[in-house]
Amino acid sequence: MIIKMRRLTAVFISLLIILIILALIATPFPADADNPDNYDHLALKVDDLDGDGVMEEYCLSEGILTVKKDGRNLLETPPDWQVEYFSLGDVNNDGNTELVFSLWKKGSFGKIRPFWHTGDNDSYKNHLFVYKLEEDIFKPVWCSSDLDRPILSIDILDINDDGLYELVVNEGQYQQPASFRPFTNITQTLTAWQWNQWGFYKLD
Repeated sequence: MIIKMRRLTAVFISLLIILIILALIATPFPADADNPDNYDHLALKVDDLDGDGVMEEYCLSEGILTVKKDGRNLLETPPDWQVEYFSLGDVNNDGNTELVFSLWKKGSFGKIRPFWHTGDNDSYKNHLFVYKLEEDIFKPVWCSSDLDRPILSIDILDINDDGLYELVVNEGQYQQPASFRPFTNITQTLTAWQWNQWGFYKLD
């Protein structure tokens, strides 16, 4: 009887160790905010944004978003951009599908900044860009300046069944002091953004 109990105990301990190891493997560890390699992931999608009957291939890998069509590169984001998420959908409700992506880059503005902005333009923060595809050329529809809160995930859905799509955004918080990206265990907020003629506004 004692020998059987010892065997059962040994089996139980072995199973417990295996379960602990599996749990550790499956659990995402907090990423090092100063190391962009910890955020690399692969995302693949296909769609026909310009409606010409030929599918484009969308690939996000190691922070670079590329779009190919018939083996040709239509888009490859700059290496100093760190693209984290992208989605395809009619985000501005114009009847066409757009490319929407969240990225980290240095500088709140492009080459031309607003005349009222005279301070530094070298902060490294999160942005949201919307592109459309016309005749195999991607053109910017809307490019945000620094976002108040960084985007952790995005999706394009009609959440209130009104026939209009909303941008569903999971927002995080910037680290203080500023670092490369927010940790995933910081307070997150799920918000919905609606497009108007000039950009997005948050729904109540």
